[in-house]
Amino acid sequence: MNPGGSLNYPWQSRTITAVTAEAPASWASLARQLRADSPIAVLEQFERQLKEVLARELTAPPDGARIRALASFQKDLGFLLKYKSYAVKAASPLGYSVFLQRPGEGFSFQQHVTHKTEIFYILDVLPGGYVFLCDFAEWREIYRRETFLEWLKGAADSRYERFRFVPQPGDVVVIDKLSVVHSVVGCALAEFATVSTDMVDRLYDQNEGLPIPAEFNRAFAEERMGRLAWPGESSCVAFGASGWSRTRIPPEAVTGGWRTPFGGGDKFVASSLWFDSGASGGITSDARRATSLHVASGSGQLILGTADEVRRATPPALFARAGDLFLVAPGAHYGFVNDGATPLVVAEHSIEPAVAFV
Repeated sequence: MNPGGSLNYPWQSRTITAVTAEAPASWASLARQLRADSPIAVLEQFERQLKEVLARELTAPPDGARIRALASFQKDLGFLLKYKSYAVKAASPLGYSVFLQRPGEGFSFQQHVTHKTEIFYILDVLPGGYVFLCDFAEWREIYRRETFLEWLKGAADSRYERFRFVPQPGDVVVIDKLSVVHSVVGCALAEFATVSTDMVDRLYDQNEGLPIPAEFNRAFAEERMGRLAWPGESSCVAFGASGWSRTRIPPEAVTGGWRTPFGGGDKFVASSLWFDSGASGGITSDARRATSLHVASGSGQLILGTADEVRRATPPALFARAGDLFLVAPGAHYGFVNDGATPLVVAEHSIEPAVAFV
């Protein structure tokens, strides 16, 4: 994969003609079910059907019209909205999500029981928001339900407090090992993960039995997501023997802007892309991985098609604006043109379908 690309194309100095392509008619009914406000159990039933459809579609030979039909389908569908007592989880099929947590509420205190990599990218921190990380062996030593509950209510307790960290927008927290107890409370965050479903052992679930807030619906979630500001700088946050540390992640220069890598190892690629106003990015392609592209802010064009198509003077393109979510098939060639007046910021999550659809 060549993020950002380095090749020049005729269209990079010309007007882009956007095209649209409709998703297969057989997907229309499924899309309506997935966009409807539903209990998580109902939504995830339809989500499993979607993944079965996508697993077949993503292995099809790359064809320009089919590539754009898939991307347009995901754009029209948007995020799958899962309503929890403490947050709205706006999920994509491949494992990229945005969480909109309520003040003082968040994930249960949990550890992974099956290997799953999660990268939490903090977008906003509400009053009292924090990250909690500790090794499971240390958790067993310090955890007592009564004292932990008192600490959650505000009582001072150094045993738990040392594992609590107040993040800043742009902080990156990586959970890539088993036996790491973790939680994020009172934040808005993007999550890049190997799968979109929960695979955790809840050691303390403060959310058990709580109702879903009445205001949670698609209009609420999309309005909140539209107000999120994507941080301009990023840092990796970790907890070690000497306590908490924050290390700046240097951005990488790419054609038309820069890319900030968040990690993922050999499992997936997680990054943010930032294109300057009026800039044309390079073309990239990945033969093995499918890619979720979330337009976090700005507007422009997503150049998308086969290698031959994107080399044309006027390549096929889809309009892209803040809030849009695209799904790019393996083998497709894509890049962005920022024809807006503000930076175009895109979250990029690339993963092999076989890894994501477990």
